[in-house]
Amino acid sequence: MWNAGEGGLPSRAPASSVTPALRIMIGAVLMSLGGLGIKLCSFGPWQLAGFRALFAAATMYLLVPRSRVRWSLGVWAGGACLCGAYVFFVWANKMTTAANTIFIESSAPLWVLLLSPLLLKEPIRLRDTLTVGAMAVGLVLFFAAPERATMLSPEIMRGNLLALGAALCFSGEVIALRALRRGGAEATVVAGNLMAVAVCAIPMLTNPGGFVRGTPTDWFLVGGMGVVQVGIAYIFYTRGMRDIPATRTTLIGMVEAVLNPVWVFLVFTAEKPGQWALLGGAIILAGVAYQALAGGRKPR
Repeated sequence: MWNAGEGGLPSRAPASSVTPALRIMIGAVLMSLGGLGIKLCSFGPWQLAGFRALFAAATMYLLVPRSRVRWSLGVWAGGACLCGAYVFFVWANKMTTAANTIFIESSAPLWVLLLSPLLLKEPIRLRDTLTVGAMAVGLVLFFAAPERATMLSPEIMRGNLLALGAALCFSGEVIALRALRRGGAEATVVAGNLMAVAVCAIPMLTNPGGFVRGTPTDWFLVGGMGVVQVGIAYIFYTRGMRDIPATRTTLIGMVEAVLNPVWVFLVFTAEKPGQWALLGGAIILAGVAYQALAGGRKPR
């Protein structure tokens, strides 16, 4: 685009230095704070997921005008996937370790890789296949030494299954956001959060004893997660994925999987990742860096 410069001569408008890949990575870094926030907050899973979703929906709706239009059937379908990913993720973090939760959820690129050619007509590139293969090795290494149940992670196996449900829902969410990238992606985020509020409100209303009054710190945490860790994170995420295929979007977003357990460990040393987990995380981070830097499209 050209603007009138000094003396009426045209001058090129400065291009944004924030590439689509960097926007996705910023969003993933913000999302990675979720595990720590969930562990620190004393709210139960339903209460935490519901209020976090409420703050996130309000943030997206108020800050992004595009989220208020084009509410189609596809928006609600993608919102259902996002709702499932939220609820499964919160429950999994309460049952198993933050590392297990996020790395099992990180199997989402495998499902996106299989479904993208069918649903989005996006071809699978050799680079994507090699990266997913390397990440799969990293995931295997992460589970080479099974963890023991702790006070923070009382039901490892149940939590792992919930994390797998989050992975399947997240892959559906990414495909929906990519399909609606020209209109409806932002509305999908709002719809998904509103659906999560409705789903979580049912057990909270039917079981008042499960409602924790909470301290000011708890409300600060759940509000911060809703506004920053979900709302603002998805603003970056949806804007970045307009110009990047779904498979590469999920691969770049894997930086969340590396950082999530790191934040938890810095506060709760009892959840220290083992040597194999650290090696697996290093492999995944290498794949993320490769996808973010290699062959990216220039921002429009």
